[in-house]
Amino acid sequence: MWFKGDTKEFGSSITQFACSFVKGLRKTLYLDCWAGNEKLKEFYSRNGLEYIGDFPEEDYYISIFKYR
Repeated sequence: MWFKGDTKEFGSSITQFACSFVKGLRKTLYLDCWAGNEKLKEFYSRNGLEYIGDFPEEDYYISIFKYR
């Protein structure tokens, strides 16, 4: 199993794995969420993703993050 740690760190481990994977491919990883989800936005930032901005959908906004 690639994850060995506290389950509270599971999300960070997955995010770090994905970032490492795309870095090895020399690609960019984009993640989004509902713009009102402050906890997830903080999580993305804390895990090395760069906030790009908020963008409109039909009746709500999404926040876009990237890792290069």
